[in-house]
Amino acid sequence: MGCVPINTINTINMKRRVVVCGEKWVAEQCLEFLYDRNDTEICAIVAAPKDWQADLISFGAKRQLKVFIGNINDYIEELTCLKPDFIFSIQYRPLLKSPILNLPSHGCINLHFGLLPRYGGCYPVAWTILNGEKQAGATLHYMVNKFDEGDIIAQTTVLISEETTARELFDSISKAAVKLFIDTYPVLFSDTVKTRSQDLTQKLYYANDSIDFDRDRVIDWRKTGTEIHRTICAFSFEPFQLPLTSLHLPDGQQLQVTVTRSRLHNNGSSHPVENAGHIMEVTDSGKLLVATANGNLIEIGLLNNKTSRDFIKSLGYSPNDVIFK
Repeated sequence: MGCVPINTINTINMKRRVVVCGEKWVAEQCLEFLYDRNDTEICAIVAAPKDWQADLISFGAKRQLKVFIGNINDYIEELTCLKPDFIFSIQYRPLLKSPILNLPSHGCINLHFGLLPRYGGCYPVAWTILNGEKQAGATLHYMVNKFDEGDIIAQTTVLISEETTARELFDSISKAAVKLFIDTYPVLFSDTVKTRSQDLTQKLYYANDSIDFDRDRVIDWRKTGTEIHRTICAFSFEPFQLPLTSLHLPDGQQLQVTVTRSRLHNNGSSHPVENAGHIMEVTDSGKLLVATANGNLIEIGLLNNKTSRDFIKSLGYSPNDVIFK
């Protein structure tokens, strides 16, 4: 099918033609920003069939915008006809292939939830927490054939505390990323935009199989307190995902339950202990302090969304009867 000619106007008043492929609140906010600009025309949206945090399909339909659903690489002919200046990838999962990357006159730009060249690829939020970083962030960069290796346009950072969960970090980065996009967008079509190449000797890339969420969110009490606490934080993404622990009961049964509202009690110990997984103390508020492999304690506030002590009592046992493994 041939292309329908696009009406042209005086170049002084010509609008920037953009395609946005993306998901989630961050993409919706960027679309809102672009839609409200007098100098920009959203000529198409490429949306995921399902989106837990936003509805880009409805967003486009209500504004009578073109909406394509699924993989952007399936719409090469349609997008070619639209003659976009930019394609923006915002929390978008499919890899843009060469025909798409070469399509827009001013390039494809990705808004990545990681501080490149570190934390390229998948699951940057979880890996940032698992690695004990003190800050995370988002990177706006040009897209090239190699994943997350294009020149950097701008970056923004957010702080990570010892208690920051993956959901909290994701939300913080989302807000910072929207601001980064809004602040940077006006200069993208000007001569003032400056980029820098990535130092690929510092590259850290995580593949799609670098985390198995079913397996890796299960706590291993043979690890140190710091490792366990980071695991709990990294896999806490309410309400969709929570870390798991196994409870060994006196009758020999093993019960897998969720863990939330934890805190690390780092007593400076670094020596292996034999009582890892044993409950060492019950606080007045019903929290459990559980020993880890190096003697540090993990304070557990909730098990299966109930106060930890009360949950164990609901099973017909006292905290002294139960071991975490």
